[in-house]
Formats: sequence, structure tokens, C-alpha cells
Amino acid sequence: MISSSTFLKPSDNRCLSYSTNSTEISLLRALGIPELHDQQILVKFGLPGFEHKPQLEQEDILIYLCTNWKDLQLDSSVIEVLKDTNFVRTADEQSGKLFKPKDLFDPGDAVLTSVFSGVRNKFPGERFIADTWLQILRKTGLRTSAEADVILECARRVEYLGGECMKQVGILDELNVWNSQNEVSFEVWVLAETLVKTIFSNFAVLYGNNFCNLLGKIACVPAEKGFPNIGGRRSGNRVLCSYSEAIVMKDWPLAWSCAPILSVQSVIPPDYAWGPLHLSSPPVFATVLKHLQVIGRNGGEDTLAHWPAVSGIKTIDEASLEVLKYLDKVWGSLSSSDMTKLQQVAFLPAANGTRLVKASSLFARLTVNLSPFAFELPSAYLPFVKILGDLGLQESLSVASARNLLSDLQRLCGISNWDSEAIVPDDGCRLVHAKSCVYIDSRGSHYVKYIDTSRLRFVHQDLPERVCEALGIKKLSDVVKEELDHSEDLRNLEHIGSVSLAAIRQKLMSESFQAAVCRVLTSIVSTNTVFGMPVMEKVQKSLASIAEKLKFVQCLHTRFLLLPKSVNITRIARNSLLPEWEDLSKHRALYFIDKSKTCFLIAEPPKYIAVTDVIAAAISQILDSPVPLPIGSLFLCPEYTESVVLDVLKLCSHTRDTDLGGGTDTLLGKEILPHDAIQVQFHPLRPFYKGEIVAWRSSNGERLKYGRVPENVKPSAGQPLYRFMLEISPGTTELVLSSNIFSFKNILYGNEDSAATTLEGDNMVNDNTRPETSGGVRSRPSQNAKGWRIVLFRSESEDLNALTTTITFFIPWKFTKLNEDRNKRSPTENLLLGLSSVVGSGYD
Repeated sequence: MISSSTFLKPSDNRCLSYSTNSTEISLLRALGIPELHDQQILVKFGLPGFEHKPQLEQEDILIYLCTNWKDLQLDSSVIEVLKDTNFVRTADEQSGKLFKPKDLFDPGDAVLTSVFSGVRNKFPGERFIADTWLQILRKTGLRTSAEADVILECARRVEYLGGECMKQVGILDELNVWNSQNEVSFEVWVLAETLVKTIFSNFAVLYGNNFCNLLGKIACVPAEKGFPNIGGRRSGNRVLCSYSEAIVMKDWPLAWSCAPILSVQSVIPPDYAWGPLHLSSPPVFATVLKHLQVIGRNGGEDTLAHWPAVSGIKTIDEASLEVLKYLDKVWGSLSSSDMTKLQQVAFLPAANGTRLVKASSLFARLTVNLSPFAFELPSAYLPFVKILGDLGLQESLSVASARNLLSDLQRLCGISNWDSEAIVPDDGCRLVHAKSCVYIDSRGSHYVKYIDTSRLRFVHQDLPERVCEALGIKKLSDVVKEELDHSEDLRNLEHIGSVSLAAIRQKLMSESFQAAVCRVLTSIVSTNTVFGMPVMEKVQKSLASIAEKLKFVQCLHTRFLLLPKSVNITRIARNSLLPEWEDLSKHRALYFIDKSKTCFLIAEPPKYIAVTDVIAAAISQILDSPVPLPIGSLFLCPEYTESVVLDVLKLCSHTRDTDLGGGTDTLLGKEILPHDAIQVQFHPLRPFYKGEIVAWRSSNGERLKYGRVPENVKPSAGQPLYRFMLEISPGTTELVLSSNIFSFKNILYGNEDSAATTLEGDNMVNDNTRPETSGGVRSRPSQNAKGWRIVLFRSESEDLNALTTTITFFIPWKFTKLNEDRNKRSPTENLLLGLSSVVGSGYD
């Protein structure tokens, strides 16, 4: 029975409504029909199926509930039904869905409102945030941050917000710790810190193995990735991480590049919770190994360039010592696979902290300077000799270790599977088979500008000619043949201008002329010991042969053929044509000498070129003179006055520049080469090591020049810029500001992944165009190579940092003691000296 005065009249066939003054009430009571009052009606008919009731009926129920809550809250049956009733609207006005109180968060909980800010369907709507309704909802299951499952939901929400921040930044290199954009927003980072503080403030209630296990895997903990926050100065990037992947501040030298650092003390959990939260100190070896691999990329170039020079933070040397201490503790637990991986990692600072190297690049005792190929073990690392020995540290330089250094350099240059030790650098400073190259001899030097050089591989210009011959390297003149273009007939002439062919032939047969030519030739070759002194009889015979076969022609065209297939490689360059020569389809020449020296043709030159100078150039080539002979005036002077003309013109006082060899000193103060320019980098706070080659300028706008650092230098802590002495030209040093100093990218020494992938074949002819060879080929100086089997190159390569350092590979027949100071020698000269000390003069 339902009284007509109740707040709700259920639409149910089981309900009988009555008024208080009706006569039927007595009968119904006599029949035993129960009578329900408002509270019972609410529990039995009002709340069940609330979400399906008409809106007016829902409103009546809510008004009754709110008005009579003081009494209703005492009835446990009302509380239990309310907990399972969907009667609460959320703050999302667009949604008409009703929720149970236990599905929503308490809007008075500051942590929940912060974490779920903007998530309207997580909180009660405007009607239910009044105090009376909040009392009802809290009594019937409204959730708060004091509950473990709610905290875990908050943690996942913070993790989601952090992930959204990173999506907005874009796809970035996960190992790029230097990118300031690769971080979460400050607001999300602070929110995460607030959440973690809340957790630990109520940790006694929340703590449990299951809770900690789940929380330890959620990336909701604020941390920094990169260098730690020292003295209030932030160096790393803000990130969110889980405790399972984080490291504590004291362990930052072991994993700062790949593991987030818990730099805020308030997010460090109690000691007893580290295990359940999966937080470990020190980090596991896999994390440390990954860190070492990251910082060792490119020889540690990025790492060292960004290492902060501030007080309070460890230097790279101190951080490396921490790594060695860690390895010393875990060494016995590492597998052979772990050690093999560690052997391939460059993590040990060398050369005054300018690069990171593998342990195999270190020697316990090294009496010569082999930088940037090998280094002496710093004394601070002596306690860890056993570990470093297992990683490849060598006692001292030996033949085997020297050969390994050269082998590593070979792989660095992209060469593999050579069959011979006769490996030489080509003109692009790449190590190749000797037989795959040609060298530019004196005769071939006249061909270079008129042939397609991309079809040939030239040996490096600093390789002496005698060594080329000893290694069986062919001459350019032996593989390229110049021949007459037979597509047109030659028109013979008896005179060119006022000079007659008969007069020239007569002069060539003159004994006084022949003696004068021999005198000039003797004067020239006397300054170059490689060329033998001319013999008068031979000169006379050659000049007589010229006189017999010499011809004047009106026009002369030739072409250049690559042997043995006689491929036409003639190149017509506009900058090598005289203004009067308009035909660009053929190569035009002023004189021609066939390879067997049986044909001598002189073409009619333009009026501004004396025909006698053309004849002199041709004779110089026939006599194998290293330079053109200045004998043009001798053709026109009276007979027997040739010697007087030489004296008057002082033509026998010729000297040549003896600085033909490679080396560091020759380039100091000169503008840097184009292929070195692309290796330039600007790191004004970078340290520099003694003997390092750098680029410098005296002021903005000037071209960069080569310089050399005379002593180890590095900035003081907190110093923005610094000055140091720099050798700007041979023997001249000057105080230069570090902002005007540019370093070159480090050698990726021994890193096979960084090596060039091009494999060099045995063929001398290269079918693919190599732009670096065109236009840059020049004849090498002919030097006395007596005593040496192989001499290699000055490294002006893009692949090497030791730019312009004279690098010489020796397989010696005989060692010569080098008396210069060790720090003034090139690295490979020191390598030679080291080899000499361990093998002696009998080594072959």
C-alpha cells in the first residue's frame, strides 16, 4: 500500500494507493498488505532503474534524496542502493548519460582536478558539486586520490599527457640528448612531480607489492635526460619516465645519455620501496653499455662538444673513471658477449679530452706521438689496467699492433680484401691497390688538362716517382697515347713567319748551340738530384735527330687514347684554347712528338707566340727536362754567341722551390682546402690537444686558414670564451680567441660502421666519373725514395681529422733514426720510429 501523500507514486501494478481518510484502508490492513513509507518507496521503487524513469520522476527522487539526506544516511539499505544507482550527471553537458558515484572523482580533490583537468566526464556536474550533494556522493562511493587504483589511473593519465607533448614536438632521434625541443612541457613535468609527492605523502596507505609493481612501470615520474641539474642550472631535457628505467643522481656518469635522471629529491622513493618499484643503483650493465655506445658515436665528438665546463659537474675524465670503477665491480659477472660488445665502444677520453677512443687504441707505454691513431694510457687509469687489458689495451707498440693500426686505417678508408701490402693512396686520399693507379710522369703531365681524368685513378701526388716505379705503378704516358688526328691532311710549311725550317735545322746541328743547350739543362737538373746529369753526346744525338725529322705545318690536331683499348678520352676545355682557335670539336696543339720520338711537328702559332718558344718547349720534352728550357733566344742569335747570350740573360742561375714535399708546416697559414672546409665545426669551449690541426681566422668575414695548437689547452670552469697561443704559420705563434678557432671533425678511427663503403678494385681504369679527381690532378715531386718500400700520404681526406698531417706508411728495408723532438714529428713518422725500436734494421 502506498499513501497518496508520499513523494513518489510508483507506476507498478503491485502498488495500491490510498488516502488517509478512506474506509478501504482498514480492510487492506486486515488482509495483511504491507504499507510502504517514503524511505521504503525510495529503496524499492525510486532508485532501481533510475536512469530509465521520466525526467520529472527523476527530479522528484533527487529532491527527496537531497532534502531528507540527514535521515536517509542512517539507513544502510539506502546507502547500498545508492552506490549501485546511475543517478549522477557529469560536468559534460553534452552527455545525457548517468553514472554511479563510484565512477566519478571527487571535485574537491586537488590532485584529481589537476591531473584530469579538462576531462569533464570524470567529475560530477554543476548540480552535484554543492556541499549537500558532495556529502551524498562521498558517502556513496565518490573516488579520491587516497585510493591505490585511483592513483594508478592518475599515473597513467600523466604518462598519456607526457606522450602527447612528445607527439607535438615531432619525431626526433631518441638518442639526441642535445635537442632542447625533445622534452615535455614544464606544466606536465610539475604535474608529475605533484602526483609523486602525493603518492609518497600517503605511501603508508598505498604501499603494496602489486601497487609498486604497477607504478614502477608507468612513465609518470619527472626526470631529466642528459647532463644533470647541478647548482640549480638545468642542462638536461625534461622527461617523464618510469622507476624501472630511471637512475639516481649519484649514478649519472654511468648512464646520463640514455637513462633519465631523478634530479628532484622529492621523487626519490624510500629505500625499502626501490626493489618493488624496480629502481636500481647502480644501473644494470645493459643500460651502461647503451650509454657508452651513445656517447662514443663519432669518436665522442657530440658528447665532448656539449660537455658543460661548469664547477660542480664532473669532467669527462672524472666521469670515465666512474665508469671504470663500475666495470671493476661487475667485471666478474659479465659474459664474453658483453666484453666483446664493450671492446667495440669508444668511451675513454684521449688527446686532452678531444675525442673518445676504444681501449684498443691505448698503450700502457708509448714513447712516440701517434695521435690521432693511438694514445698513451693516462696515469689515472692505471688501477684499471687489468680491465682495459681485457678490452684491448696493449703494453707497448709492436709490429703486430702497428700492422693492426694500418689495417684499421685501411678499413676506415673503405678498402677490403687486398692481396698485396703494396697499398697506396690515390689522389682522393683513399687507399687502393698500387696496380689500379697511374702516376703523372713528366711527359704525361702535358696530357692532364686535355684528357677525361675521371677515366683514370691517379696515385697521390706526394708519392715519389721512384717509389711508384718500384711498386710497378704505370706512368700516365704509358697508358695514354697522343696521336695525330688523321681526319685532315697536314700542310707542310718551309717558313713560319720569318723563321725558316732550314735555319732551325742548321741551328740544331750547330755544336755551339748543342753545348749551350747542354749547359742550360745541366744547370736545371743540378738542383734536382733525382734527374741524372745530362751527357753531351746524348744531347747532341737527340738534337741531331730532331733536326733530321723536324717539320713545320700550318695546323695541328691531336687526340688522346686510353690504352690498351684505344678509347678516345680527349677533353676539349674552353679555358685551354687560344682565342684564335674556334673549332671546339677537336684538340688543337702547337707541337707534336710521337711516343717513339720519330716525328716532330711544329704548327704555326698565333702572332703573339714566338715559334722559337714553341720549338724550345718541344725540345725540352724530348730531352726529358723537368721544366721548359729557356732557349728560344738561342735560335735567333749568331752562331757561337749562344754561351754569351746565356750569360747576359743569366739563364743558368735557375733554382727551384725545394719545398715540394707534403707535411704540416707547408700548409700552416694557408687557406683551407675545399674538402677540408666541409669538415669544419664550431665549438668555442672545446679543449684542444698539442699538435692538433685547426682552422682559424683573425676576424669575421676572413677565409679560414690552417693552424696548429702548440700545447694542450682547455677552458676554465664557467669561462665563456678563452684565448690561447696558436701557430698561425711555420714558427709564428699568436694569441687567438677561441671563437675564431674551428676544429675539424674527429677521425672515426677503428669504427667500421663509419668507413666508406666503396670497394676499390684492381683495375687501373675507372668507368665511373669521380669529380674529386677532375681538375685537381698535378704531378708529384720526384723525391729520393732510397731506402723505403712504400711511402703514403698527407691526409687531406674528408674522412680524417688529422688534416694535412704527413702520414707515411713504411715497409722498410732500412730504418733511419729520427732525431727531431717527438712532438714535432707527424704521427706516422713516430709510428716508423716505434717500429724501428721493436724490429731493428733487419726487418723485411
